[in-house]
Amino acid sequence: MAKEINTLKEFLDSRIYSELIRLTDPASIEEKIKNIEISRLHDRLKQRQFLLEGFTCKLSTEKELAEWYLHLIKENKSDIVLWTKEFWKYSNDTSDEYPDGEFAPEEKLDEDEKSKLISVGKYTKSCLAMYMLEFDILKNYPAILADYYKRLCIPGAVKYAREMKKLFARIFGEG
Repeated sequence: MAKEINTLKEFLDSRIYSELIRLTDPASIEEKIKNIEISRLHDRLKQRQFLLEGFTCKLSTEKELAEWYLHLIKENKSDIVLWTKEFWKYSNDTSDEYPDGEFAPEEKLDEDEKSKLISVGKYTKSCLAMYMLEFDILKNYPAILADYYKRLCIPGAVKYAREMKKLFARIFGEG
């Protein structure tokens, strides 16, 4: 009998989540969970729920959130793996285009203000869970995507949402 999963941490440490990591790129992902990851993931899940149910909704328990993730994997495992790999490829290609973010054409950075790559680290262990959340929004609730990104304080949220919708449509032929 499989161990019952009651918290987001238990989900991130579960066999099924480890299997997802193995199917993507395990060498790129941290093995240990950092304390901040659980609260950041929980906050993203709350923002999704607020946008879907309103701000007076009864928030899901961690057990309910873990069960939601397990169901999402059961229904979409291969698509989640594909989405993650394609998103990483997109991110790697895009970071070269906008290494310092977006600036108006007349706004030039001095040489000492430009970003310099110090080192490339690994993704946090919770990154796949965050990508799964975005995958679900793109697949089932694309109309809330820009608002979701705004609530996460992502710069250029509307433009980024458009780009993610295009990427999703390119990968899955939807939208």
